[in-house]
Amino acid sequence: MTTKFLAVISVIGLATVCVVQAQSPTESESPAVSPSPAEKAASPSPAESPAASPKEKPTPKKAKPKPTARPAVSPSPAGRTTEEATNPPAAGGGHGQVWVNTETGVYHREGSRFYGTTQKGKYMTEQDAIQAGYKPAPTRR
Repeated sequence: MTTKFLAVISVIGLATVCVVQAQSPTESESPAVSPSPAEKAASPSPAESPAASPKEKPTPKKAKPKPTARPAVSPSPAGRTTEEATNPPAAGGGHGQVWVNTETGVYHREGSRFYGTTQKGKYMTEQDAIQAGYKPAPTRR
């Protein structure tokens, strides 16, 4: 009876170890653990340490590239590229500012799909854009 009990406990223990190992990521799949800022300040890196030998260089692990979602392509108006419409807005702008497309000589108001997204341009007030000779972008009907 005792022998059967020990055999059952051993099988259960072995099965538990197998399941735990199967669920834990391998070294190549797990993210690299980086020390906290406090630990970085407390201990010098191997390159800074005088006791470190030149052979002890850590090998960087290559991360698997993550697939990126591509924006949906929508038909573009004549004379415009899809790239212009899918670019994220440039930093800046805001209430009272227009985006001046310096290549075409037109400006786009806030809310326009080209506001802050054309390749060459800058933000300025609408009054300054008019004084500089820029024209408002045509509106679609």
